[in-house]
Amino acid sequence: MSEILCLPGANVRSQSFFVARARTRCCHCSLSTRVLALAMPDKHETLEPEIEGHADDRGEPKSAEWQRADAGAFLFYVEQLPGEIQGRLNGLSPFYRLAYSAATLGSYWANHCEHCGTLLGDHELHCEPDGAFMPSSEAAAAKNRAPCSTSAV
Repeated sequence: MSEILCLPGANVRSQSFFVARARTRCCHCSLSTRVLALAMPDKHETLEPEIEGHADDRGEPKSAEWQRADAGAFLFYVEQLPGEIQGRLNGLSPFYRLAYSAATLGSYWANHCEHCGTLLGDHELHCEPDGAFMPSSEAAAAKNRAPCSTSAV
C-alpha cells in the first residue's frame, strides 16, 4: 500500500472510506431524520499512541506508530476532516456538520435533525444498543435502514 496522507494530529487514516446512512428518531422533535456515519474499510490504519514507560529494543522511548486494522470500523466524535471530504459529506447531507457539543465540551462532526436542527449525539447513534449505527438485531437494522445505505467514497 502506498503512503497515506493525513491531517496533522490524525489518529486514523485510509485510502478510502464508506458513508453509511440510516434513519433515527430525533430526541427533541420525535420526527424521523436521516443520519450518516463515516466507516473505514478493513486494512485502515490507526495511530497507536506512545506509551509512557515502554521502550523499544534499544531502550529508546517507544514512539507512536501506525497499525493496520483487520476489520472495518465506524468513526465517531470526528474532530477534523480534510476539506475535500468535508465538501463530499456536505453534498450528501448539510445536516452533518462541525458543531459544539455541551456533552463533550468540544466540537466534532455531528448529525443534526433535518427538521428542528438539534444536534444528535454520536454516543446515542454509535454506542447505545439499537442506535442508528449499532442495531441489536436484523429487525432493528432494517428499521433504521435508509435508501442507499452505504456508498464507497
